[in-house]
Amino acid sequence: MKKATLHRLLRKYLNNTINTTDCNELLNYLSSANPEEVADLVEEELLNLDEGPAFGEEQSNEVLKRIKSDPRFQKTVVDSVLPSPKSIKFHQRSWLRIAASILVFLTAGLLAVYHNSATKTVHHNTLQQKSAVIVPGSKKATLKMANGQVLLLENASNGILAKAGNSSIVKTRNGQIKYDTNPGTADKQISYNTLTTPKGGEYQVVLPDGTKVWLNAASSISYPVVFAGNERLVKLTGEAYFEVAKDKQKPFYITINRVQVRVLGTHFNIAAYSDDEEITTTLLEGSVRITKNKTQSLLIPGQQAMINPASDNIVVSEANINDVMAWKNGYFTFSDENIRSIMKKVSRWYDVDIGYEGSITNQNFGGTFYRSKSITELLHHLEKIGKVHFKIEGRRVIVME
Repeated sequence: MKKATLHRLLRKYLNNTINTTDCNELLNYLSSANPEEVADLVEEELLNLDEGPAFGEEQSNEVLKRIKSDPRFQKTVVDSVLPSPKSIKFHQRSWLRIAASILVFLTAGLLAVYHNSATKTVHHNTLQQKSAVIVPGSKKATLKMANGQVLLLENASNGILAKAGNSSIVKTRNGQIKYDTNPGTADKQISYNTLTTPKGGEYQVVLPDGTKVWLNAASSISYPVVFAGNERLVKLTGEAYFEVAKDKQKPFYITINRVQVRVLGTHFNIAAYSDDEEITTTLLEGSVRITKNKTQSLLIPGQQAMINPASDNIVVSEANINDVMAWKNGYFTFSDENIRSIMKKVSRWYDVDIGYEGSITNQNFGGTFYRSKSITELLHHLEKIGKVHFKIEGRRVIVME
């Protein structure tokens, strides 16, 4: 199997987006693959400790217990691969590589530890789910075209989905859409498309100029199918990460209500949910200029600008890039964050409603958690580190003290 194909299948497998055919192909290959080589790829795709969450000794012990207790793993096989617990030194990188090798090489159990946890029961009396199956978000979105046609992207086949003027809208194999334009023609009239992710969805689009956009859950971006004229203008609601294609002759603008972000070629994240108190722009690379009415501010890499919709004041500060980029990299990061802010993220990603019973004290939480895990595991984790409890009723999560 070609390395690029293996990368793609592993990424889909680890993201729990793989279909049956691809899954069988991957598992058949892994049955005869070198576990050390597989471990390298898994580590690159999922367990990159410089970007993602790291396991300490307690978490490593827990993974070991879950591996050895899973009935799909033959005890004799596991014991022949794993050294005895006394001989295992739980250094983060070495243990994660061992776990990755076992979990992938034994094929059927990888999702059991990392992803299909949505089907497992958390043994806590306040987290019994009465109805509805709540699963983590996945790649799903709708594309509304200028003619009113709406495309459901989740189940659409790869290849050309539709025509938009002189452009073809293409769904690629890695789950994104892009625009292929005939360079010898020009549209007589500019038309706009709108890509929208629901709660519990995320998606990626490559705009007609080559700009890459990752949309978080409950977000939308509106853009022309061809960037004509002297500027590139898009409109955003919710949250998105941009890697803007460079074009000094045609600056790139993003508008969010009365706020405008101007860039030439750069990487940055914008969080602009209507139920958040502030609009936040965080710069990773390049430079951006933030404008609201007559107030302007220029950001340099590592900074973020925060704007309250009720005022024109722009507050610039140093950013925690890992926290900002956590959603795109597949996990939640809570850094001294209050429970109401956390539950907003939970609501958007798991597509649930949030309710509160009684008085919830102003307590903050910290930690890192994969977004691919079940909601019950996340809530149970919050219960263990704070004075808070949860009850799930259908698709509604009740927060209690």
